Amino acid sequence: MSPIRQSRQREDGAGRKRENSLLQSRGLALLLAFFLFILVLAFVFGDRGIVEIVKTKKQIKVLQTAILALEKEKAQLIREIEQLRANPLALEKKAREDLWLMKKNEKVAVLVQEPREAKHE
Repeated sequence: MSPIRQSRQREDGAGRKRENSLLQSRGLALLLAFFLFILVLAFVFGDRGIVEIVKTKKQIKVLQTAILALEKEKAQLIREIEQLRANPLALEKKAREDLWLMKKNEKVAVLVQEPREAKHE
């Protein structure tokens, strides 16, 4: 073999090695990029991702608001119970209004409001 051919073969061999290592490094980079992409998707949209955390925080705020409303209602009902226990007249009034109880020889008049119809033009 001539020295020129040998040097070309060496160059071709070195070039192929460079191409193979370049392909391997590109393949590795693509594989790493793919795994990184999957990891980011899981971080954002997964069961414990950012989207789920934001939804949960909103739900917590709604539930805290509901708890406050229920606590206010509970306090009002406790005051009403204490008033009904302490005042027999208040108890009688509540029984008449809510349970439609009445005394002997007493008549109850019920006023019913008819719903107003919307005016058609």
